[in-house]
Amino acid sequence: MRLPQVALYLATTVILLLAACQAGADTASEARLTAIPTQSPSSTNDVARPIKSTVRDSGAGGVTVEATWLGRQADGTIAIKLTLDTHSVDLTSFDVATNVTLRDERGTEVAVSSWQDERRDSHHRSGVVRFPALSSDTNQERVTLVVRNLAGVAERTLSFEFQR
Repeated sequence: MRLPQVALYLATTVILLLAACQAGADTASEARLTAIPTQSPSSTNDVARPIKSTVRDSGAGGVTVEATWLGRQADGTIAIKLTLDTHSVDLTSFDVATNVTLRDERGTEVAVSSWQDERRDSHHRSGVVRFPALSSDTNQERVTLVVRNLAGVAERTLSFEFQR
């Protein structure tokens, strides 16, 4: 009877330690990029939150592109988490800073101001891409992330729709 109690104690301890480690990792990544919430729908200081914060393409060329809207950051930039997944293409040579832009509904595009790799391997790549604020970002109904020249696909678009 003593052996099952010891096993239960050890299993519980391991689970608690794993949960504590995971919680610390989540807090650390959230501390790096925390979106500033919109004060009100008429706020002139922020882009509204999109209806769907994560959008994904169809996986053309064997690469799936996923984008998650992180919002305007304390430094004024717009941050988007970008994830590229494949099992057939080497993603390490893809230059995010050169081939990704943000397009407003008028067709104006802004280039990447910074790219921070969080995971860089040949089949699974992710990180945070930042853009300068769009000139008319407070009135946008749609903002589109444009990814060019990835896995033989000239242009992919992932749009964030905003409710107005």
